[in-house]
Amino acid sequence: MKTLESYFTRLNPRAVALLGILLALQLLIGRFTVGPNFLKIGFGFIIVAVIAHWFGPYWGVLTAIVQDLISTAINGHAFFFGFMISAILGALIYGISFYNREHISWVRTMVTVALVLLIVNTILNTLWVIMMGNITDPNAIMKMIEIRGLKQIMMFPIQVVLIHTILNNKSLGQLMQRVFN
Repeated sequence: MKTLESYFTRLNPRAVALLGILLALQLLIGRFTVGPNFLKIGFGFIIVAVIAHWFGPYWGVLTAIVQDLISTAINGHAFFFGFMISAILGALIYGISFYNREHISWVRTMVTVALVLLIVNTILNTLWVIMMGNITDPNAIMKMIEIRGLKQIMMFPIQVVLIHTILNNKSLGQLMQRVFN
């Protein structure tokens, strides 16, 4: 059984620098999304998964908090605590599932991505959008859940393939070894 200490990595200066670079990359990639506000498609999940895989749930959650605060300030949107909860939960799920694993199986990747897409993206983020938009019409809420659920179903194979391919990349694994050793 893993203890809390097994999820906490002490960072050397190279690891801190890499974490900062990944945070900056996540902020940059997060700026490039497609679709309306209630149905955005982006690729920031890749960096979240990489940070969680390399640094664990503790640093993944802290990075998610910092990223959410910085991106809110940069974009000029009003801060909404719900989306921070979603970012924290997504990083936590990825971190618990991927951290300290040399090879990540297809099954582990599929289950992890399914959990994030269902719990965080479909349920929580839809709830936050409904709350922020003050949507009270039950038909509009059901239509939004349908559309967002369909988007998550379409994104599932894309996210599984991208995350599995990137996290099991030998070159990135060697980079990780050089940074942490």
